Amino acid sequence: MPAAKTPTAPVFESLAFRVEIPRGGKPRQIATAAVRRALPAGWTLRPLGPVPGSFEAVPRTRASAPRTPGRAWDLAYLLREEPAVVYAEPLFNIDNQPQQKKAERGVRAAGTDDDPHTTGKFEWPLTTMKVKAAWELFTSHAPGHGVRIGHPDTGYTPHPEIAGSRLHPELGYDFEDDDANPLDPLAGGFLPNPGHGTSTASVIFSATGAPIGTPATAFVSGTAPGATLVPIRTTKSVVLWSMRRLVKAIYHAVGENCRVISMSLGGPFGGSALHDAVRYAESQGTIVLAAAGNQIRFVTFPAAFDEVIAVAASTIDDEEWGGSSRGKAVDITAPGHSVYRARVEKEKTGNAHAYSVTRGSGTSYAVAATAGVAALWLSYHGYAKLAADYGKDRIAAVFKQLLQKSARTPSGWDTHNFGAGIVHAKALLDQPLPTQAPARGLRGLRMRQPSSADPLEQAILLLAPATRSGATRALASLAGVPEERLPVVMGDIGDELTFHIGTDEKLRQQLIASAQQGAGRGVRTARAPARRVALARGSRRLRSVLRG
Repeated sequence: MPAAKTPTAPVFESLAFRVEIPRGGKPRQIATAAVRRALPAGWTLRPLGPVPGSFEAVPRTRASAPRTPGRAWDLAYLLREEPAVVYAEPLFNIDNQPQQKKAERGVRAAGTDDDPHTTGKFEWPLTTMKVKAAWELFTSHAPGHGVRIGHPDTGYTPHPEIAGSRLHPELGYDFEDDDANPLDPLAGGFLPNPGHGTSTASVIFSATGAPIGTPATAFVSGTAPGATLVPIRTTKSVVLWSMRRLVKAIYHAVGENCRVISMSLGGPFGGSALHDAVRYAESQGTIVLAAAGNQIRFVTFPAAFDEVIAVAASTIDDEEWGGSSRGKAVDITAPGHSVYRARVEKEKTGNAHAYSVTRGSGTSYAVAATAGVAALWLSYHGYAKLAADYGKDRIAAVFKQLLQKSARTPSGWDTHNFGAGIVHAKALLDQPLPTQAPARGLRGLRMRQPSSADPLEQAILLLAPATRSGATRALASLAGVPEERLPVVMGDIGDELTFHIGTDEKLRQQLIASAQQGAGRGVRTARAPARRVALARGSRRLRSVLRG
């Protein structure tokens, strides 16, 4: 077993921000002026993505970088005070913190708790989702043909289940090492997921049956065996404490004309930069899907954003998988427990790889299967027709509406926590296209979810399973204000407070405990974590508010 790395604090990466651009204005000039006025010397400006006015300020030297999260937030607040700045937030790479181990389990693939009922049933997810019946509707081309899927994950390996002409690593990128080769190095480290990208890719688009010329006794059949896939190495671990590389990966996928983006990863906080990226993808005609998360009560980001289809996991018995994240943010459920998927490991000696097909569990596989179904839908109806009928920016909303409407709902299904039901691919393709797209803001069965513009809602989401009233009471107690004043306080320091709740599991649990107690005791129990956060990690503004 490799030695554990030395625990480190959040490492500052950049200040992400967006400026408002008046007619005839020059975005870079406006952003440069804001940075020069708000920040000390020593910062470089870089575009963050294709959204007009989106930039990141990066310290030119290590010495000029803020050394604590609180100082980074201090700088973000300074930048927010510039009239042209729409939002500003620090991005961190948070690695190896022991107190996060429990939280990290919440978005990892859940492991090898094989269900004996799935033994030898290599294609049981296809059966459950009626995928083969959907394939029979394709008479002129392969199911999923003509659809390119973007796949931000740990990268790829040439596993027989995914290798071939439909895999396009030449269109991908490695945002971990900043080079053009998205090959997964299968590196170890603290809670890594080597080979995860290969596993999830196989569930999306592996060819039907066992690969030709292999003696495989087990195999994977992806839900979209005619689609193509662009691997984008975004992370070493599917637990995302830094959203910076995911933001870049989403923009890259859209730039390579990926009409579906499948994200078997997530983290406990989102932010405006990530939200901008998924909204941009939707506006460009891309269907964005993400795993709900594992082993924790709340749905992780980016799945929790309204523009992203959040997928929970079910079992071969059509039951909600106990390890799946759940809540009102879930849109749909798909098979995710004891699923056959490609597996790759490094040999103990040399550079050889050992390829196999084994079972794994997690919402990572549920969203991968659903992403393949999204490719089937686009392939079946034709992207050009959908764009002409609804406008490309409404394609994702139409798909989500029909996906939920066609879902199969087993007896006793918990629609509040696991969405409309289990994906039914045949019923989805049989659904007639609506005469018009859903009204904006009214997307299917899910209530509108928290966005970066509403940090109070984000904080309430993170404090599940506490009730809304309990979470509100605990947060008001933390801030030392009456509940009716809480939205004002959260509008000021809510983004930062949500960041601390998401990255400090002890704080989150203390607030949940406070939320589950009576109103009179909540104030007292919330004070200890409030003081600890304010003194140890908070900005000057946060300390001032919480001590106020």
